[in-house]
Amino acid sequence: MQEYRSFMSDLSSGDISNYRALTAEYESYCREQAGKHFMASKFNFKKCQCCGYCCLCYPCMPRPDEISPVAEYLNISVKELIDRYMVVDTADCQTFFLRWAKAGQEDITGARIPPRRTYDRGYCIFFDKDKKTCFIHPVRPDDAKIIKCWDDRQSRDKKLWGMSGWKQTDIYRFIPDFSTNYFRKSKEKPI
Repeated sequence: MQEYRSFMSDLSSGDISNYRALTAEYESYCREQAGKHFMASKFNFKKCQCCGYCCLCYPCMPRPDEISPVAEYLNISVKELIDRYMVVDTADCQTFFLRWAKAGQEDITGARIPPRRTYDRGYCIFFDKDKKTCFIHPVRPDDAKIIKCWDDRQSRDKKLWGMSGWKQTDIYRFIPDFSTNYFRKSKEKPI
């Protein structure tokens, strides 16, 4: 729990207990969802089957230099991309990064995700469930390219994760008035 110490120190013992329960519940949910998806790893395939499991349980996190190409691909500004499709998240309450929102988190895009909403259920906002495709596949972040359910050796290397590409000051390049204390009013979910 070392990496959560800073985050956890701001919570009451009841909130910590509830947060741990949410984490365990989400992990259980992802294991259950693995059984419902046509994952390559289940069939010894060595190619993505576009089942959506990764996009459901582990939406990718772009590095700072991967955000602008997505905005250009969608023919919108970076600000519009953030305001419509991204949330601010953190793993340690020191370094904040932008990641794709999940479907259902549209009420909090462009702002910091409240801890209670971290484990919301829903596919990545760019995943098309009907066609089993990614709307931004040609410019998807490296995070999406290294995650392979049939071979998790690369995906275990935290240096390759999108959030590892963020420095403490990077968030201000995208949201100059960002405040670590600001959470947009959103659908409340108990912790």
